[in-house]
Amino acid sequence: MYKIVIIGGKEDIMPYQNIGVEIASVKTVSETVTNLKKFASDPITGIILITEDVAGQCLDMINELRNKTQKAITIIPTQIGSKQTGVTELGKEVGRAVGIDILTM
Repeated sequence: MYKIVIIGGKEDIMPYQNIGVEIASVKTVSETVTNLKKFASDPITGIILITEDVAGQCLDMINELRNKTQKAITIIPTQIGSKQTGVTELGKEVGRAVGIDILTM
């Protein structure tokens, strides 16, 4: 069985621990990149969730890992709300999968 992990600020990701999601609390870009690489290379990780606030600092790395791995890497909003980064990135992924961006039309 594959596991789901979430990377982000502690206050944003703690609730996910209650439903069995492995959490990785980060404060710096370096910690974010380290965790992204670790989970992307982990054979039992299937889904990587990353909060918008930390994803915005390393979108190039996220896109690179999306192209190198079959893992689902999804950007999600924080408790404060969405910056639309997640919707934009999800639209790109859907567009790549089905040939047209049906989410942000």
